[in-house]
Amino acid sequence: MSRNNKARYGEQKTKKINRDVMSYEDMPLDDYEQEKTEIAPEAVKKMLMGVCAALFVCLIVFAFANRQNLTWDNISAWWTYDVLGTAGGGYPVNIVGSQVSAENITVSQNRTAYASDTSFVTLNNTGNEIANLQLKYSTPVMKSSGTRFLTYGLNDKRYQIFDIESERYSGEAEANIYTGDISSSGVYCLVTDGNGYLSVLYAFDKNNNRIYKYSFSEFYITSVSVNSDGTGCIACGISSSEGAVTSGVYILDFGKETPVNTYRIADDSIISCKYLGNRYSAIGQNAQYVFKNNSDKYVTNSYKDRTLTNFCYNTDTNTCMVALSKSGDGRSCMLVEYNSNGDERFTVDTNYGAESIATYKGVVAVLSDNMIYTFNSDGRQLYASNAGTGSKKLILASENTAYVLSVNQIRKIDLKNTSTDDTAK
Repeated sequence: MSRNNKARYGEQKTKKINRDVMSYEDMPLDDYEQEKTEIAPEAVKKMLMGVCAALFVCLIVFAFANRQNLTWDNISAWWTYDVLGTAGGGYPVNIVGSQVSAENITVSQNRTAYASDTSFVTLNNTGNEIANLQLKYSTPVMKSSGTRFLTYGLNDKRYQIFDIESERYSGEAEANIYTGDISSSGVYCLVTDGNGYLSVLYAFDKNNNRIYKYSFSEFYITSVSVNSDGTGCIACGISSSEGAVTSGVYILDFGKETPVNTYRIADDSIISCKYLGNRYSAIGQNAQYVFKNNSDKYVTNSYKDRTLTNFCYNTDTNTCMVALSKSGDGRSCMLVEYNSNGDERFTVDTNYGAESIATYKGVVAVLSDNMIYTFNSDGRQLYASNAGTGSKKLILASENTAYVLSVNQIRKIDLKNTSTDDTAK
């Protein structure tokens, strides 16, 4: 280094002594490099391994919590229709056909499926049409589980099996179909009129081969639900003697000729049943019930002096909810949610009717006079949003997102950004 450079360097160092803050611009490059802090490669490697391990644990926890939804069919559908799919024009979407029954629509992972009087239709999360397939009957009933759908004609022998994009099977039962159900495994049941019996239940595997048959001589079966792995089901029916109604409940194992359990419930008519978390939940006019395999006892949750107005199931949380009118006219409904054991999780008192009810985790919602009101489990009102005219079915896809079926449209509503002044603070 030259004498002049040394002098300049010495002057700079003298100046730095008198400054509170040192700028690296005043330091020669060699000295700056000497003051850099080096991180050992071993430390970097350990940090990266720690981050990867934490991410791996998070993925395991997420996968376990969503294990029922992480099937190959669901993952494939998500990638094909939500990631690679063509964006639609957005909601609302006009229905295909002239009408859709409130029971014939479902939303799973923001994909909508419905059966109208003419077609089976599926939509992606932006309202783009995935499938539009013709039905063979004008009064369809639709049952669904995951990406599998069963439709059949009411008092008709014909039925069809669909996935998100295509018809997988078309068949004809031996007699008119009363009710049916399908599981996420592909196993499905049909209950028909019986030759010499009140009802006959048939079970079929995912390849449409009949694997089971049971005939009922005492009850007309009105509702059936297949368990998630397709090894059995619950069948509920009614009978009447001298003006008194009795419900019959059968727990069936497709590997056994006789029922696992049978129950008789006097003075109540069961109108719906569902498999929820290794239990079977049933909704009656006077009470909610829970049945378990290999148990002679069952849980009864009486509605007491309240009138059943509506109900819904949530297979993600294995819960069911009933809306009970305190006045008997369908107004001022109390919402009660039960877990799969029949324990009461929470109760929400409202001043509204319940033309439709829905749940999403800890949020519950009612549709009343074309308005959507949502509440948390503590009973605090969260949002009040306009659902639009002619609304008749409500589905919650998240805490802030609702799908609504009207007489001629399917609407997607952002509850958070459309809430009115009625929202409780």
